[in-house]
Amino acid sequence: MLAKLALGNIRKLLHDYTVYFLTLVLGVAVFYAFNTMAVQADFLQGDVGAMLRQVGRMLSYVTVFLAVVMGFLMVYANNFLMRRRQKELGLYQVLGMRPGQVNAILSIETMLVAAASLLVGLGVGVLLSQLLLFVTAGMFQATITHFRFFFSAGALLLTLGCFVLTFLVMMVLNSITLSRVRLIDLMGSSARGEKNHLRSLSLSVVSFVAGVAMVAVAYWRLQTQGFPSFSPNTTNADFLLTTALVTAGTVVLFFGLAGTMTGVLTRMRGVYWSGLNMFTTRQIASRVNTACVSMSVIAMILCLAITSVTGGMSICNAVNESALKGVPYDASIMVGGASHLDATGGVATTPIDVPGMLRQAGVDLDSLGTWASVSQRSLVDESSATGDYSFVTFQGMSDATGVQLPNGFEHTSAAMGVSISDLNAVRALQGLDPVQLADGQYLVLSNMPKAMDFLNQVLQTGYALRVQGNELLPASQGVISDGSTVLGDTTMASTPCVIVLPDAVASQCQVYATTVDVNYSMGTEEGDQRLKGVQDRLRDQAAQVLEQQGTESQGAYYFEVTTRTSTLQEGTTTTGLISYLAIYIGFVLVVACAAILAIQQLSEASDSSVRYRTLSELGCSDSMIYGSLRKQVAIMFVLPLVVAVAHSVCALSVIIDLVQTFGIVNIASSSILAVAIFVLVYGGYLVVTYRTAHGVVHGALRSARHAL
Repeated sequence: MLAKLALGNIRKLLHDYTVYFLTLVLGVAVFYAFNTMAVQADFLQGDVGAMLRQVGRMLSYVTVFLAVVMGFLMVYANNFLMRRRQKELGLYQVLGMRPGQVNAILSIETMLVAAASLLVGLGVGVLLSQLLLFVTAGMFQATITHFRFFFSAGALLLTLGCFVLTFLVMMVLNSITLSRVRLIDLMGSSARGEKNHLRSLSLSVVSFVAGVAMVAVAYWRLQTQGFPSFSPNTTNADFLLTTALVTAGTVVLFFGLAGTMTGVLTRMRGVYWSGLNMFTTRQIASRVNTACVSMSVIAMILCLAITSVTGGMSICNAVNESALKGVPYDASIMVGGASHLDATGGVATTPIDVPGMLRQAGVDLDSLGTWASVSQRSLVDESSATGDYSFVTFQGMSDATGVQLPNGFEHTSAAMGVSISDLNAVRALQGLDPVQLADGQYLVLSNMPKAMDFLNQVLQTGYALRVQGNELLPASQGVISDGSTVLGDTTMASTPCVIVLPDAVASQCQVYATTVDVNYSMGTEEGDQRLKGVQDRLRDQAAQVLEQQGTESQGAYYFEVTTRTSTLQEGTTTTGLISYLAIYIGFVLVVACAAILAIQQLSEASDSSVRYRTLSELGCSDSMIYGSLRKQVAIMFVLPLVVAVAHSVCALSVIIDLVQTFGIVNIASSSILAVAIFVLVYGGYLVVTYRTAHGVVHGALRSARHAL
């Protein structure tokens, strides 16, 4: 009997369960699909599978956090359903049911909805995971082998664990709520829902202005101070204060928004007295005043969602562009040593014999392809115990010339140099024309936009460098920013500053690393195979030599062998992880915010049903009533979104400015995904909410007409 009642209640309250059910289905589907990464790795070739498993582990940790968010959301949605049905639950007790039986009905309903949403959500998630495999393969530039329809037991268990725990919590809360509420409160709940919450105009205007002012100050602080660790004068405390200001300002802004809006519209008599605008305005004002705190939280969460998706994709674009610029060679072999010594025990100024080391390790560079060697040298005289080395820092250049130093470069050094011969050898390997450099002059390499602008201004002042007792002036040519700024394959092709020295001056400077860049004369796969394991063999050779010499640290080398293939793969892994995290977090947060708004609006529509019946009895047409309802729902969805977009634009402007330090970012392409998510999810919830609220109001109007 109780099960039959529960099933009948679900059919009767299908409109109320629509948003609840939709949110559960989306949550289950997304949780399952994004946690199938470990299974997807089995279908991808090469090292991508291992890296994808790492991405999967990271996503599983994020899932736990997002499950907590979704848990709060479902508890909130459940409270709405309980509030809608308080009179019904009271009627059950009036008819003789014990509280335990009423609680049993609610528990059965919860389990039925949970089972249905889990089954549908898992079905959608399984299909989505198959599609996600092909998206993953394209993102990681991998080939799918032996594809077959797959199912992940691990993802299923994680998803079930998160949602089953949440449903158990909801049943316990329902039981506690029902046991604490008196029968008189249940039967009189509908009357209490008809209160209209309005505030005085003066308090509202003061609050609104204060909120706008606090948000404006927070924007100014963020624009001028930036983020901690990336700006020299910004601390974590500064950033926390900025965050507190924008959060408090948002709450205060929404606290005074309704009264200010009402005061403005009442003075616009042509608008205010037109149609049902007066009723619509009062309804919206009441809703905003009632839910000002929750709307503020929604605005902040939406801001986080927009910023995470757009900022994350912008970072991916920058990393991808940087990775493509950072691999001008098929392979690079670097050998360095912090205390590289010459034969007499003094500081070495001759290049490290990397070709000789490679021959001993079984690699003949001439048979491998064309190659060039470039030695990185220090402009600072390491043998001098005293001396001012500020001339090789960006800060020192700024202090000496008066050129404004860009943010983020306060600790950047320009102490690395290369000889003009080495530079031209690298340029020849890339097919670039050689550059000329006269004695007593220097050139500058840089490919970071902000650093380039700064250095060009410094060079125009005739900034002099003193290297090993030689005074050098800038050559007439400005900063060189072409491919030769990348002296070896790297995932981040960010070169803030490298000084190009005449050969005679460079030969006096300490060598701390030498890189050999290679372009294969054979296929990429064969060339990579020849270099496989070389790094370990070089390290073993060096260890044997040190052991024979009885030295363990002095003169120790470090080795790094990179290929274009491995470098691009590493960069793709980074961007793939960032992309998945951004999309995953952004999607779930948008769903959470949209669902909360939907539940609020359905609750308000239900509470205001008496008002809509009154309007109908006074002669208002259905089209006017539904038009007012449509405006209310749309405005309540748009208000927090507008505030969130404003916050996000401010935050993204700082993030993009920071990311542009490392690469050019196209914010338009980065925003496409964020816009698509909002159109599909946020807009979809708006439509579903209106249709469901329309059904609630339609039912109220129909019952009133039947009564007449």
